Amino acid sequence: MSENLKKKHRLTWAWNYEKEEQWINELSEQGLHLKKPGLFTSLFSYDPSVRYTYGMDYQPELRTSSKLQDYFDLYQDAGWEHITSYKGVWHYFRREWNPGERPRLYTDRESLVVQYKKLQRVIGLLLLLNLVIFSVNMANLFSRFSSSLWGIILPVMAIYIILFGLLGYGYVKMGNKIKKQAN
Repeated sequence: MSENLKKKHRLTWAWNYEKEEQWINELSEQGLHLKKPGLFTSLFSYDPSVRYTYGMDYQPELRTSSKLQDYFDLYQDAGWEHITSYKGVWHYFRREWNPGERPRLYTDRESLVVQYKKLQRVIGLLLLLNLVIFSVNMANLFSRFSSSLWGIILPVMAIYIILFGLLGYGYVKMGNKIKKQAN
């Protein structure tokens, strides 16, 4: 019997991963269960007879680590099933849904703060890296300045401004989450 698979489209930012968790949990309530996550498109199987609670975890340092299986075993011992990973850094877990229960992968504030700081560090690094690339590109373009290059310079600058805005927003958003958990 072939599986009934459905594609769902959605863009989620790392600083809002809780919203993606919520979305996946809402789809599970409708009988759609995550099979393969993606940046823009995720694949779900349809089975209305079961419902799961999903959780996501960001662990880039375990990508090539020998501790990866220990990490999965830890969550399995806590009742979570590892279902898939995205790019080796985002790990998706699930457990059977129980009414009135809202299980979380992180149950203490300190662990959640560590998680948020990891994400904030990566966002900050991306922001800094893109600032360097932008500076090099602009220096290169301006050194060859001519009026005909404005057709290239303006769109490139606009893209970078949007990128800096998004990454800056994400960095601040993660900082606010850290402060909220620390209080």
